[in-house]
Amino acid sequence: MGRIRVVDLSVPIYQDMPSWPTLPPVRITRIRDAAVHGATVHLITQMHTHAGTHVDLPAHFIPEGETMDDVSVDRFVSYGVVLDLSHKGAGEEIGAEDLEKFGELIRKGEAVMLYTGWSRRRGHNPDYLYRWPYLGEEGAKYLVEKRVKAVGIDALSIGGWSERTPVQGPLARVPSSVTHRILLSAGVIIVEELANLEEVLRGRPWARALFIYAPLRIRKAEGGPCRALAILEE
Repeated sequence: MGRIRVVDLSVPIYQDMPSWPTLPPVRITRIRDAAVHGATVHLITQMHTHAGTHVDLPAHFIPEGETMDDVSVDRFVSYGVVLDLSHKGAGEEIGAEDLEKFGELIRKGEAVMLYTGWSRRRGHNPDYLYRWPYLGEEGAKYLVEKRVKAVGIDALSIGGWSERTPVQGPLARVPSSVTHRILLSAGVIIVEELANLEEVLRGRPWARALFIYAPLRIRKAEGGPCRALAILEE
């Protein structure tokens, strides 16, 4: 292997960061400071398993589905491809026809990372929290038929917003659970809230890389935060 380039695909985790609107906010505080106590320590008092860049495992939506205990670590490492879908607009569905254009690049047993550009909108704003482009039912079925290993997206969820808050009702054509169940029931690992996919693409419509998206090893968990990386040979 020659010279390599590593791209961090993870968003930072911090107090009150943007996250799924109907789940509790992240709470992290510094309880020791090296200048005063001789060591710095932070205390995480509240953080759900789908905060920040994270993976979804089958148990997230499938009763008796695989949990962290059931999934071998090699399933969190895969060669694959980033696809540029940044032409999709707010709340727009990514369908099978969008993916078929890249059909020869989508390979059995590999990962597919969907670049929408939405990570650059990350913040407490309606676009990021509700209106991201999402993988629709037919797009999910297409990827299952291609027998991919993992699917990732640089938005809050692989499925569209289909819940309700005081300021926003459902937007997606089908519930987010539909997209999740199609993928997870086929054993496809989902990676959400990716970042910096444009650094893998570098202006190209697609780019291949080795991806690592290993989550924290939380017993019996249905998913968990991960440090996602893309490794490219140059």
